[in-house]
Amino acid sequence: MDVSIIIINYNSSHYTANCVKSIFEQTKDISFEIIIVDNNSTVDNINALKALNKTYEFQLILSKTNLGFGGGNHLGYQFAKGNYLAFVNNDTIFIDNSLLKLFNYAEQHDDIGVLGPQQIDEDHKPFKYAYRQFTGLKYHLFNLPKPQKYYSKKHGNLDTPFEVDQVSGAFMFFKTDAYEAVNGFDPNIFLFYEEMDICKRLKNAGYSTVFFPNTTFIHLMGKSSGSIQIKREFLVSYLYMIQKNYSYWYYVSLRTLLLLKFGIKSIFKPKRYFPLFILVLKGGNSLTYSIKFS
Repeated sequence: MDVSIIIINYNSSHYTANCVKSIFEQTKDISFEIIIVDNNSTVDNINALKALNKTYEFQLILSKTNLGFGGGNHLGYQFAKGNYLAFVNNDTIFIDNSLLKLFNYAEQHDDIGVLGPQQIDEDHKPFKYAYRQFTGLKYHLFNLPKPQKYYSKKHGNLDTPFEVDQVSGAFMFFKTDAYEAVNGFDPNIFLFYEEMDICKRLKNAGYSTVFFPNTTFIHLMGKSSGSIQIKREFLVSYLYMIQKNYSYWYYVSLRTLLLLKFGIKSIFKPKRYFPLFILVLKGGNSLTYSIKFS
């Protein structure tokens, strides 16, 4: 098997159906399997997936709990047979033979850990963050420029593949050996910063993360509500990821910087920023604050 495609469904079977259909329509000249992990959706959603399975061949894994992004994807990996792993959001649409292009490029480059293709919206406009820098101390202190400007200084031509810190989690194409070498996605992270976490570990292990602009997919990208719960989850995952991948003093310095940042902003917008300030003050790296345990 060349590629195992892993898709998570959570009460959004209509997106999953369109994604699966596009994969079968666009993918040629490469062997692949599709594994769909349902993260404890409603009965109607699960029945819709079972009906879809009568038209398109895939393996359906039913989780009894919502494992989140990392946990759901890692569960799917355990059933995969491919030499490559494509973790694909269910709100994506394939518009060309992406898997074959990614496969051919990865086969020619031994150091590749993960590839990330170009993503566009429904109007075929490129997303700002198909790739980006690690958001660490330097990013917060010096307000680094947008990724396009940052990497154009290093690489010049952004129309050919080039190494980046991290790629979008909407479509990540891993060499299975590389994924296994860094123990895959961290199931402790429920949502957000999974791609930074695993790309940092890949880099530490000597693998490269490459943005691959020579193939494109549509990302419908259901927007989060922007609620304080979502903002808290961003922060919980971020602090956990920093503490896990960086030194103690690096984590302390970043946490202090965030306390100052949220403390000042709380003066002007208390409803928005004071809960985040309190979370950092308490030690927001603790996963007990995650939606996963609420």
